[in-house]
This record gives sequence, structure tokens and C-alpha cells, in this order.
Amino acid sequence: MVAGVSSSGIYGVPLLRPAQTGRDRSQGGVQDTGQAGTGRNVAGQPGTLTDDQQRQVEELKRIDASVRQHEAAHQAAGGPHAGAASFTFTRGPDGKNYATAGEVQVDAGAESDPEATVRKMDTVKAAALAPSDPSAQDLRVAQQADAAKMQAQQEVRRKGAETGARSGGSPDEQDRGREGAPSGDTAAPALAARGTAAYASASGIGRRIGTTGIMV
Repeated sequence: MVAGVSSSGIYGVPLLRPAQTGRDRSQGGVQDTGQAGTGRNVAGQPGTLTDDQQRQVEELKRIDASVRQHEAAHQAAGGPHAGAASFTFTRGPDGKNYATAGEVQVDAGAESDPEATVRKMDTVKAAALAPSDPSAQDLRVAQQADAAKMQAQQEVRRKGAETGARSGGSPDEQDRGREGAPSGDTAAPALAARGTAAYASASGIGRRIGTTGIMV
């Protein structure tokens, strides 16, 4: 599963359509500046932007820098799980393209090892929330990473319980069993002494003095 962590698209900038001409707010009123041969400013020609168009260009520059910084934060925090950034561009009245939205693809798929999945989801969440202004999509990816992490943690606990059951119970139960049993270091000499005494008593029965041989 590949989840897209994207910046919030920035809209509301009053951009000109390709065929739309600029307007010059002069003292004589609003005048059309797109007429050929009038000598007035024409949108898109270098050095001939109106004040409104120049303000628009400055706003686009600000948005472009913000969007690129946003996506760079995703990439830096995502590390090996983050892909390249892709951008949506808008052409300004100066004829240049400016990034007004972007996206970074982050691999949010589960790993084969649940413990590795837990670590990966921490990275995915950090990548989603890395920018100072996370978008709604970024917040959704962070929530998905939390859910995947919880599921992986449950799998880790389940495997731990199964391992404990195969080894003869939980560690606490095994400790209690060892405490209730006599220590091997103290029990062995006592048992050996009793066995020697019993053997010696039994071997004395029917023994004939002066007869050589082995004792059975």
C-alpha cells in the first residue's frame, strides 16, 4: 500500500487565464490593457507588469517556497520510505510556472516482521506530521500509521504469548516452579549419602570373611 502525503493545495490566488488580459488601474478608471497597438502594458511581457500583476507574482513566489519547504519536510522525515516530490504548477502573469501544490509518496505498507512494522509506522507518522502546516491528507496518513502500529504491536504480544506457552508457561510460573523444587546442589549429596549407606548395609549380608572377589 502506498499512501500519498500531500501538501494542502493553496488556492484563492486571482490568477489570469491564458487568454485573459491585464487591466491598468489608472486615474482615469479601469482600462483594458490588452489592445494591440495602444502602447499600454500587456500581461506576460517582461518588465511590463501592472501593480496588481506584480503583487500576484510575489504571492506566487511565496506559495512556491512554502509548498517546496512543505514537501522537503515530508521527504526528510520519511527517509527511505519517502519517494520524490511531485508538484502542481500555476503559470503566473510573468509567464513563469510556480508550484502551488505538491505531494510526496510514502510507503506505508506493513513489513513481514511486526516489530519492523512498528518502527516503520513511527517513521511514516513522523513524515506525515513533519511540516509545520500538515494538510488534512497528512493527518489521515498519520492516523493510518497509528492504526497499523497498534495492529503490529498486538501481533508482537501474541507471538510473545505463544513463545511463552511453548516453553512451559510464563516466566513467572517457571520461576515459581524452580522455587518450590529442592536445589540440585543441596539435594544431590544427601541422596548420594543415603544410597551409599543402603548399599553398604545390603552388601554386608552373606559376606564371607577371607573370600576374595567382587561385591555384587
